[in-house]
Amino acid sequence: MASPDLAAGDGSYDFHLRSLSAASRDSAAASDPASDPNLLQSVRRVCEMCRTAKEAKDEMVARAFPVMGKLFQRCAAAPTQAVASTGVLLLTILQFFLDFGEAVLHDADGSLKTFFRSCLSREFADPIVAERTVEFLVTNKTKILSSFPNLIPQVPTLEIFTYLELTIPTCSSYYSCCCRSLL
Repeated sequence: MASPDLAAGDGSYDFHLRSLSAASRDSAAASDPASDPNLLQSVRRVCEMCRTAKEAKDEMVARAFPVMGKLFQRCAAAPTQAVASTGVLLLTILQFFLDFGEAVLHDADGSLKTFFRSCLSREFADPIVAERTVEFLVTNKTKILSSFPNLIPQVPTLEIFTYLELTIPTCSSYYSCCCRSLL
């Protein structure tokens, strides 16, 4: 079996995974783990490398999952100042959980509930997070409705739509259709 270095192509998988691992346990970043702009890029790169790997994909996902889980918990628990960066980072990690959760027998229900119940309420004031949340829900609609049928009634889709309509008027008709399709 090829090592994740080779599967990633250029060895950057290990670099990004080490960066995420350090951020998930770094006490200096405890107050706001998402304040490092490189974290989001590292999460995206690890997701992409796991998605496109031909060899050692399961090993890559298995190595990344605990790190992503710790980072998610740390970001979700942190009192945040950088609202948009934390919200987008959490949504990117949630996408990783949904895409690869079956490979490591991870139930994303707890993470989804954490985001929608506590994180979204404090992140909601940011139009970027609201917009990305609607995009996340639309992209994952089938998966969420089939695997987590009790989640959608808990999601404040109409509140998100109202906020987007007031904040981003040019996007309101698109998001109106998206939100209504989720109900």
